[in-house]
Amino acid sequence: MQLEIGGAWDLDEPLPSVRRRLARAAGVAGVWAVSALPIALGWQKCAIATLIHRPCPGCGMTRAIHLLQAGQLDASLRLQPLAVPVLAVGLLFIFSTVWTTLRLGTPLHVHKSRLARVTLGIAAVVYGAAFALWMLRWFGYFGGPVPVS
Repeated sequence: MQLEIGGAWDLDEPLPSVRRRLARAAGVAGVWAVSALPIALGWQKCAIATLIHRPCPGCGMTRAIHLLQAGQLDASLRLQPLAVPVLAVGLLFIFSTVWTTLRLGTPLHVHKSRLARVTLGIAAVVYGAAFALWMLRWFGYFGGPVPVS
């Protein structure tokens, strides 16, 4: 007996109707929105900072974005100069998964989208830069490690 699981997770399914793709894209957008809500409202704390009390490569990103929203550009850049590029890549990836779902019927086909492939390439560069900055800060450059709050 085989269990058949179809729908958005079936990569071999024929292209769904426009209505179904629209519904799935709205669902993907909804999942992204719900998952971003705790971060946007300041409810989520960094798991790495909470567990090991040491800064990770992304440490200070959320605080830097909040400083930027408050108009404190210099403080934001001192805390985490790559916060804006990381945010931009994240938003671009969210858009590309929703767009891919709308076009192809599933977010799992994101690798088939030119936009998503470009986004993933840019993300590799930006996250690589964040890792390099983190390493340099451990050696005392660029103000040293970001304080963990």
